[in-house]
Amino acid sequence: MTIAAAPLVLAVAACGAFALRKRLNLVGPFALIAIAAAFVLVLLSPLDTAGTILDLQLRSSGLGRLASGVILATLFLLVLDVWLDEPAYNFFPTALAVGATSLGVLVLTAPLAIFGLLVLGLLVPVGSFTFQVHRNRSVEAATRHFGFVALGGCLGIASLALAASLPHDQPANTFVLLVVVLVVAFALLLAAIPFHTHAALLAGEVPPAALALYFGVLVPTTFIAFVEILTLSGLLPAIVQVVKVQDLLHGIGLTSAVGGAFLASGAPDQRRLVVYSVISNLGAALVGIATLSGPGIIGALASVIVTGASASGQLLAAGTLERRSAPERPTARKAPLAALAFVVGGFAMIGAPPLLGFPGRFFMELIAYQFAPLTGAALVFATLLLIVGQLRAVLALFGSGVERWTLEPRPVAGIIGSVIFVALLIGGIQPDGFLRPIASFADEFLRALRPL
Repeated sequence: MTIAAAPLVLAVAACGAFALRKRLNLVGPFALIAIAAAFVLVLLSPLDTAGTILDLQLRSSGLGRLASGVILATLFLLVLDVWLDEPAYNFFPTALAVGATSLGVLVLTAPLAIFGLLVLGLLVPVGSFTFQVHRNRSVEAATRHFGFVALGGCLGIASLALAASLPHDQPANTFVLLVVVLVVAFALLLAAIPFHTHAALLAGEVPPAALALYFGVLVPTTFIAFVEILTLSGLLPAIVQVVKVQDLLHGIGLTSAVGGAFLASGAPDQRRLVVYSVISNLGAALVGIATLSGPGIIGALASVIVTGASASGQLLAAGTLERRSAPERPTARKAPLAALAFVVGGFAMIGAPPLLGFPGRFFMELIAYQFAPLTGAALVFATLLLIVGQLRAVLALFGSGVERWTLEPRPVAGIIGSVIFVALLIGGIQPDGFLRPIASFADEFLRALRPL
């Protein structure tokens, strides 16, 4: 039960926050206290211990603790920003529910249970979108989001259920087909190109905090769940013709990495720049997984975790810039700290040294060159396109010059962006503590792929 304590605390707190949701002076501090309590419980949970709840097996792993800590820290900052700078009463129970499902995904060991809880978590924020009808086209955004998640959920659950029920003496091509369906299901959930149209609509129509909740917390959780399900499902050893799955992952990943970078380089606004950058980084991470190598897996997971934190900071800063100046042309004049937070968040998004995102991107591009020189060159090209997109954003914010700086009255997003940047800088100087649990999981993945 100790393992399940943190997600249970958040789940109960989500119910309490729903009851208090219209009393902003209470629900904000209540949500922050609940997230802090869950963070302490995660730290106190012993590593490599097992437990059960409702006949479901639970396990506390190094990767799960690392990802849980980053997710809870990100949630804390998101809730703090909404409470202090952009009150939205329905955000607090949504954030706590997303945190509960994300932490649950990271401790479960049954692939079907992991996938089912993940789909539930992806559907939770739909309420935040549809409750904003008077502000945006959020009904259409929510409908498309629901459709893609429902389709991906059906495909994933069907493939995992068949994999669990079929005898092991089935032809290898049967299991390869199931893995192909599972990969397509996760491509839908991750909004990988060409399954990204709902993400593009969300980018323009959803409030920035809800967008950060989705792309900063749920999308990294989805990617981690994908790798964990591949490891735990027992499908990897049964795949003789694994090159077919590699080709599929390689194709989707490369298309998403380069396509997302192209879209980011010409993004018409800051929100879409961040969303397309996330899609590009996820594509590069899928290429890292497709190499089926230790460095590729380490680089993919490290890059995705850092991408989530960076995207959260940039999206909060973009929201502040929109509110403080003209939404169609935000500048740094009235919100210089938020503009600075957006710029430094861009450094982390592209994996610039010495930030924590650099080791992951370096591992992925290095192993991609060894896997196929053209693939490595494509990932480097994608990184260059992301740099172009971030530089365009910098020019839009500061290019016209600033005659008079006006510090924003509540520089919450700027402070949060600075905190994230400092954390990534410290982690980049001493990355061992961050990379060690990811490396342990990579060993587990490779053992499941090629058992002795």
